[in-house]
Formats: sequence, structure tokens, C-alpha cells
Amino acid sequence: MLNILDIIFLGLAFAVTFTGVLINNFEKHVPAFIIKGYRYGSFAYKGSDANFLQLIEIPKAWYRHFYLFSSLFGGVTLFYMILVYCWGFTVNEYVRFILRLLLEQEEASVSVTAAVVTMTLLTIQCTRRLYETYFVQVFAKTSKMNLSHYLAGIIHYFACIVAAVGQAPLFCGKQNREGIVWNDAWTSIFIVPCSITFLACWYEQFKTNLIFANLRKDKKTGTVVSEAHTVPHGRLFNTVSSPHRLCEVVMYTVLLFLMPTKTFFCIYLWVLGNQIQTAIQAHEWYIQTFKNYPKNRWAIFPQLV
Repeated sequence: MLNILDIIFLGLAFAVTFTGVLINNFEKHVPAFIIKGYRYGSFAYKGSDANFLQLIEIPKAWYRHFYLFSSLFGGVTLFYMILVYCWGFTVNEYVRFILRLLLEQEEASVSVTAAVVTMTLLTIQCTRRLYETYFVQVFAKTSKMNLSHYLAGIIHYFACIVAAVGQAPLFCGKQNREGIVWNDAWTSIFIVPCSITFLACWYEQFKTNLIFANLRKDKKTGTVVSEAHTVPHGRLFNTVSSPHRLCEVVMYTVLLFLMPTKTFFCIYLWVLGNQIQTAIQAHEWYIQTFKNYPKNRWAIFPQLV
């Protein structure tokens, strides 16, 4: 049975994938308001049609809010989980009610270790992205995104955190500490390789974003000197156009291994569809914009897409 979050993210996964395929393959036949509402940033729609959508366009720099919200929410949730599991706190009845309303979960789906590790990795990722968006990345003042992208980002991180905690022992089901599963065979097998893989991609994504930021900064002083788009080089850029999106997909694949639940799988489908379609659009934009763009690069997955 599907819960509220399952339905939302299956809908988002279908919408972003279906619309992306239409635009990438049949753009001439797609109404301008759909393209303008879907594309943003460097490959935003440049036509003069559908200008009414400007009423719900916001600065792309507001991406920062995703990570401010998720870092705070994730950090507080992780701390609460530690209080519950390590210091014997009882889960608040209102918290349990909200989680049950959203997830309709009667019994825990994962072990305590899986839930805590997943929440820890999520919080580490969101905190790093918070730092990047405030102190590293350079957002063009003219770059906009549709309000729908903003709302989808907030909902995404809210759902990831809720899915990680709301399917864990004591946060759903019976409040019997003696009967909860602290660890299981699946988690024991995958926790180390998954954590190492996640942190490796976490670091690589950080290096990728540094490369992006440095394209707009003076090499000696670090001062922002341009908001223009140029071709990035080095590290995974030698193979793909969107290494940051590749890393994002791998990190969420790792989280799905640690949290192999129906709800997290629905979230994963949304992440996969969104990252692939956006990477394809960015790749096509690079090819069309820069005549000498390296021909050996793939969009996101080497030898595949």
C-alpha cells in the first residue's frame, strides 16, 4: 500500500522523467510554458513566450534554503534519535502521530544501525552543501528558477529525513526496547562499503563544486570576477559533463542500500529521473554553446548516457 510520500515521489519521478524526455527529444512541439517552467540556470528557456511564469520565478541562489532547512532539520532529528536510542528517551506521541500519518508505518522496516547511519550520512551531505552554497558557489544574479523547483527541493529533504527516522524502531510500531532490532545481517554486510562509497562521492562532489566556483574567481585572490559560464576541466569532468550529478546518484544508491524500503525507493526514483534528465540537458547545452567542447565526455554515466 502506498503512503502519502510514496505517491508524491512517484508522481515527481514520472513528471520529471516524462517531461524531460519530451523536451530533450521533441522540444519544437512542447509548449513554451512547459519548457520555461522545467528548465533553469544555464540552460533556461531563452524565448520571449510564457513570460507570465516570471511571476513565480525566484533567484537560483535560493538553493541555499534547501540546505539550511535540511541541515537544521536533519541535525535535530539525528540528535533526537541519539537521545531515544542511547539515553532512553521516549518518542513523543505527536512525533509518532505525524510519522504514522505520512508513512502509515506500523512496524519498523530497518534496524537502528541502518537508520542512524543513513541519517548521519544525510546530515553530513546537507551540512557540506550548506557550506558550499553560502561560501563556495557563485550564483549568477540573473539566474532564476521556477518556484516549483524550490518547493520540490524543500519537500525532497523533508521526505528523506522523515523516511529515515519514521521507519526505524521505536519511531513506529511498539515501544518495546527489548524487542527492537539494533542491527541486522544486511546492514552488517553493507555498512562499511556503503559508508566508504558515500564519503568518497561526498568528497568528489565537493571537489567538483570547487572547480565550478573557481571558474568565476580570480586564481590568486579568490575574488569573484565573472558570472559567465565556461567549460570545466579536471577530475571527473574529463569523463562526464555532470560529475556532481553522478555523485548524487551514487550517494542516493548507497542510501537506498542502507534503507531498502518502499518509500526510500520512491524517493530514489525521483532523484534518478531528475539527475539524469538535468544532466542530459546540461550536456546538450555545453555542446551547443561551446564549439570545442570535448567530444569524449558523456552526460552523466560513462558509456551509457
